[in-house]
Amino acid sequence: MGVEFSLVTSSRLKRFLGVGMLSSVICAAVFFFSYDFEPEFSPVMQEVVVSKQAQQLHEDSVVIDLHVDSLLWPRDLTRENIGGQVDFPRMRRGGLDGAAFTIVTEFFGLSGLKALHDGWPLPTWRSPWERLNYQLDKMKTWAQSGEIQLRKPTLFPGTETTFFAFHGIEGAHALEEKLHRLDDLAKRNVVFVSPVHLTDNGYGGSLAGSGRGLTDLGRKLIIEMNKVGLLLDLAHVSMATFNEAIALTEFPPLVSHTGVKGVHDSSRNLSDAQIQAIASRGGLVGVMFAPPALKNRSLLEVVLHIEHVILVGGEDTVAIGSDFDGYVKTPIDVSNLPVLTEMMLRRGFTENRIRKVLGGNVLRVLTQAHMRTKSDL
Repeated sequence: MGVEFSLVTSSRLKRFLGVGMLSSVICAAVFFFSYDFEPEFSPVMQEVVVSKQAQQLHEDSVVIDLHVDSLLWPRDLTRENIGGQVDFPRMRRGGLDGAAFTIVTEFFGLSGLKALHDGWPLPTWRSPWERLNYQLDKMKTWAQSGEIQLRKPTLFPGTETTFFAFHGIEGAHALEEKLHRLDDLAKRNVVFVSPVHLTDNGYGGSLAGSGRGLTDLGRKLIIEMNKVGLLLDLAHVSMATFNEAIALTEFPPLVSHTGVKGVHDSSRNLSDAQIQAIASRGGLVGVMFAPPALKNRSLLEVVLHIEHVILVGGEDTVAIGSDFDGYVKTPIDVSNLPVLTEMMLRRGFTENRIRKVLGGNVLRVLTQAHMRTKSDL
């Protein structure tokens, strides 16, 4: 009797545990697929009225952002969204003529899970190269529908404003150590590539990593980028990687999104010596709109960083590199970009200087790089 009771109890216990485990798995799955990885955006209220002068200047200028991460998220950019910081309707309203829609393929070690969560195709769950191509294809689909032009910001047709997109790659690990893929990227409207992102990889050291410099593969990467006309993005790189890489690139170097230590002494920001090194090569410093590059969520602080780049590297060196939709909290979304123009006017910037900051410098550098590449072919 005791043995029989024990067997029955054991059987019931197993069924109970099985049901419990199944319920736990179901609950975990429901939570996982219902959880929104994208941080909520709440703008900081700006007590700034945009003057007619600033609005007109903004509309007449070429406005280009060097760093927008919107392709990382499962939003339809053709529709105005409640969440996020960028979509095409808000870009139009904010007067943003074009942007580098950068490609992120590693996401805090959860990239495969995030791809699964967002309903990306099966190959993207395992491969950074597939995640890269999936994001490029998303933008290509929107371009084919006429929502946006997919082209590099070169030879801009006078004062005619054309809504366009190009790309940067945030971390060369997306290549999966196959450097011949750089040629494919150059043909797919990619303009620049950064060797590393949030961690060290096979190409070099990251700011958040060991601090080491380029590897042999990293040096080969930049040599191959020179051959196909891809520019070097030095965002997120360690100091050793910065110094080695800037010496190897044959094109003007970029830092697509950063701040400056002269305003906020963050490890994420550039020293004056780094700004001068970029300026001496005719490169660009894209000023970021959020911490950790900024100390506070303040558009005034953005202007202070812009001023410091101009002080150290000259007014031809600075650009916008907002990092909109980059898992950061910015004070504004893209629709409020005219406020930045108003604030620069109030700080005493000339109209010519403001045009350079808003996009003229990016246009100049990328057009020169484009013409040089064409002449080398």
